[in-house]
Amino acid sequence: MVFLHSSCVLCGGSVSRSISLCESCEGDFPILASACKQCGLPLFKVSEHDTVCGECLKTSSMIDYTLCLFHYQAPLDFLITTLKYKQQLSHAEILGQLLLTRLKQEKKGELPECIIPVPLHKSRLVKRGFNQSIEIARPVAKALKLTIDTKLVERNRKTSAQTDLNASQRRKNVKNCFEIKLQKAINYDHVVIVDDVVTTGSTINELAKLLKQSGVKKVGVWAISRAVLA
Repeated sequence: MVFLHSSCVLCGGSVSRSISLCESCEGDFPILASACKQCGLPLFKVSEHDTVCGECLKTSSMIDYTLCLFHYQAPLDFLITTLKYKQQLSHAEILGQLLLTRLKQEKKGELPECIIPVPLHKSRLVKRGFNQSIEIARPVAKALKLTIDTKLVERNRKTSAQTDLNASQRRKNVKNCFEIKLQKAINYDHVVIVDDVVTTGSTINELAKLLKQSGVKKVGVWAISRAVLA
């Protein structure tokens, strides 16, 4: 397959691949190599029999598995922040393609029946103009022939930005912030939540809890990056 030459969004160099990101800049992304298989928290020492973090062992997470590609650090964080706050929608295509590539490399387990991007509240959606999780999910869904379901769940109240909150405050902030929009029974057994950045996991865990209460048996997470509170 022949691709038209374009410029790398980070260094401006010539690119002749399917995404506007050169291989050198992609090589600078901080890969999350060792992480908890349930929540995606970075683990510094992982053995074949030690793949779940201590927090997941002692708490009842609603998430069955998580795949996060990178640490939320430079230069990866630039693509995400400029996507969300400077409307650089082309970055969503890049991030989605990187996620797709990793999924194809992993080739583990069965595919979900649908993708559920983390919903934004209506006011934030109007202000931003798009949901970055939906945009990231598009190339993945297209390539893997999966449905993106944006009608099942909605964010029923406007929450404070999670950025300046600690872990406990984040859990309280998102408690009961989602609701099922459809009154009929959910027919999914296995779904995947797509998000751009996972920090404490409060938001995705709240969403997963609602999905499981509504009859979904297995909930996974595909995210671009994993941040850790200082």
